[in-house]
Amino acid sequence: MSEWTKGTVDLRMTDISDSKFQQVDAKRLTFDEVNLAETKINCANLEGLTLNDVNLTGAKITIANMSDMIFEKAQMTGAQFRDIDWPIEGVDANYNPEENYRSVVFDNCILRNTLFTKCNLSNVTITDCNITGLIINGIAIDELLSKHRN
Repeated sequence: MSEWTKGTVDLRMTDISDSKFQQVDAKRLTFDEVNLAETKINCANLEGLTLNDVNLTGAKITIANMSDMIFEKAQMTGAQFRDIDWPIEGVDANYNPEENYRSVVFDNCILRNTLFTKCNLSNVTITDCNITGLIINGIAIDELLSKHRN
């Protein structure tokens, strides 16, 4: 393999559509007011990536370690989360046999009309939430709690 060439590029009002970057060290890049539609990023280290004021409609993230990722002030209508799991033994470096993982937190979220199917919700805590119409396995939870209180 050849030596890496180091250089800084300052592109302004330039069309670099259909360009390819392979085996490139590109830390600390800044993109302002750019169109990255249909960009594909494969086998990349995006640790510490910041996306601000972006349109991710139709974006797809697969085979990703998203530990400590923060979604804030995001509109996610129609978003889908599938096959989400904790680290897997022998596959993920973050695997912990005691399963001492930090909690996933949903705070101040509108999850109205959300569908959870075949999810492990063991030890989930629901606090100060509007559960009107919440149904678990055919049981209306708000009605069940009302009967329990009485």
